[in-house]
Amino acid sequence: MKEPLSATPARTAPKRATLILLTAVSVLTLNLFLPSLPSMAAEFEVSYGAISLAIAGYLFLSALLTLVLGPLADRFGRRPVLLITFSIFALASAGAAITDDYTLFLFFRMCQAVCATGSTLSRAIVRDMYPPGKGTSVLGYIAMAMAVAPMIGPLVGGVLEETLGWRSVFWLFALLGAICALVIWIDLGETMTGKAKSTAEQIQGYKEVTRASAFWTNTLVLGFSVSAFFVFLAGAPLVAGQVYDLSPSFVGFVMGATAVGYFIGSFITARIAEHVPLGAMMIWGRWVGILGPVIALILVLMGWDNAYAVFGLMITLGAANGISLAAANTGTMSVRPDLAGSAAGLSGAIATAMGGAFSALTGALLTVQNGDWLFCLLLSLMCLGALIAAYPAAKTFEGIG
Repeated sequence: MKEPLSATPARTAPKRATLILLTAVSVLTLNLFLPSLPSMAAEFEVSYGAISLAIAGYLFLSALLTLVLGPLADRFGRRPVLLITFSIFALASAGAAITDDYTLFLFFRMCQAVCATGSTLSRAIVRDMYPPGKGTSVLGYIAMAMAVAPMIGPLVGGVLEETLGWRSVFWLFALLGAICALVIWIDLGETMTGKAKSTAEQIQGYKEVTRASAFWTNTLVLGFSVSAFFVFLAGAPLVAGQVYDLSPSFVGFVMGATAVGYFIGSFITARIAEHVPLGAMMIWGRWVGILGPVIALILVLMGWDNAYAVFGLMITLGAANGISLAAANTGTMSVRPDLAGSAAGLSGAIATAMGGAFSALTGALLTVQNGDWLFCLLLSLMCLGALIAAYPAAKTFEGIG
């Protein structure tokens, strides 16, 4: 008698929808609860700065965990690591929803960071399953989830906060974690081929990844591209709200401009990646990215700027990332396909660290007096770094299909 599907572990490669779900949940975990921060601070009787550790600490731990969980997935397989991490995520979310102690809440929130495997290992699974051209196309569709989630996350979180309270957001996280674990069990068979490597073999392979120039050039494309996004997030509220004196609602609308561009760029990638050389697509994407900030900088310096022109041009930042990041991710994992999890984890951690550093620098340098031109200059420099790195990174794809 055939067992029910839910009782039978998957033994085939996952559907695209499964990878999109895992990625989307990973992204939502960062921003779904943002509208609830003030009420959470009030209930725990802590400062806004203290409750904000739920963001900064989560990001820092996510970067560290990708360095650990990627190699573990290369050693033991994608499936078991994802099953364990999303089970932990579901339990930690429930813990955060019921605790009345701030320290314990922060502990559970940090445990949620294990779901970073959702986006990291989804990329590795795609690299396991497809050649670079097809894989980049699939990564484009997955990236669309990473664009949609930031657009709808705060809205959903705000509705839950107003109707059911902030704890409902973490109960939703728990439900999503349980659904992901179930979907992984049902649909995600192991995609890593070959026998598991010993720790010594894995360390040696890891060294080979970091010694390859192609890994670093593609990682720099990722790092500078992600940094442009974080610089935008750090600087846009000050520039829009204090330099251009826009209303809070319009500032929120402005913050979504890059997400719209990212969705468009990711859709373009998904449609053309199998037919256009990946190196050329990466370079083309980075040229698109630098156009908006440079034109905006020129307008500001010439005194022809206004908020609509400056922020309207920033849609190219998102479009460029949507076009180029999937190719750069493919490039980092193509150095050693058998260590795709390690490569994805390391490159992701480096990109996150770069983004955090440049975000902090932006916050330290921008003022009301210099915000308009310096904001555009910093974005232009980030895009220039990505463009310069894209030319040697493009060579990664010569001779591979």
